[in-house]
Amino acid sequence: MRLKTLFTAIITLAIVSQPLMARIINVPGDYNKIGDALGNADAGDTIKVRRGVYNENITLVMGVVLQGADPLTTIIDGGRRGPTVMGTSGAEMSHFTIRNGIEGVLCENAAPYIHHCWIIDNHATGLGAFISLPDVRNNIVYGNRWSGILAWGAKSLDSKIEQNVVLRNGYSGLTLMGPTNIVARNNIFMENHYYGIFADPAAGQTLVEFNNIYRNYYPFNRFIKINRTNVSLDPKFVNASLSKPNFFVAPKSPLVKRGKGKLDIGLLQVDVKLDEEPAPLTND
Repeated sequence: MRLKTLFTAIITLAIVSQPLMARIINVPGDYNKIGDALGNADAGDTIKVRRGVYNENITLVMGVVLQGADPLTTIIDGGRRGPTVMGTSGAEMSHFTIRNGIEGVLCENAAPYIHHCWIIDNHATGLGAFISLPDVRNNIVYGNRWSGILAWGAKSLDSKIEQNVVLRNGYSGLTLMGPTNIVARNNIFMENHYYGIFADPAAGQTLVEFNNIYRNYYPFNRFIKINRTNVSLDPKFVNASLSKPNFFVAPKSPLVKRGKGKLDIGLLQVDVKLDEEPAPLTND
């Protein structure tokens, strides 16, 4: 009897010690609100959100993937009550429209992965990053009242601002403040109302390469180094009209294969992360 009890205890302990299986959580379905789904999710889970308008302000969860059905019709509306989305390191978010917040996405010392989203019509900045930089790829950042993307005191060479279209924002496409040292490449900064890229004196170490800086009131200011890999060309979007927008560049665009790694400058059909630069050779 004792052996049977011991065997049962060992089996029970083995089962309990196994990691929980990753779940697919559906909104609506399992939960009506995205925030409720996030509050009940564990690392490794994926939350899939059906098309619709969700009037919420949410905080991402480390290790949880939040995925909308379609970036134009799966909408999170922040109702001007603060940031629509608060970032969290290790979280991932994609395929949403993020609108009508004070900030669209606010990352305070947090580095989530934000991709394939529309970040539009927010009262201040579309995406704000303080101290840490999120990975920001393949997004459209459009029509925010102040800057499209703001990095303040952010330092990261691992996370990057890549392959985005940042246009028609009220101040600048990209604003760099404080001791910021990041990488911005293969982006389109276009028709922003003041600067394409603005930097204060402390942010001049940021690497800005292989971008298209086109038809902003000023392309950039004197505190940021813009090397010759950057261009100023009509991107020739497939369709720039908001009635049926398509901000991929057309096959005959001058930006095709013009970016770092011979990628297109701007959005990519397939998300490609460029390899890290190889270590320099030494004579040792």
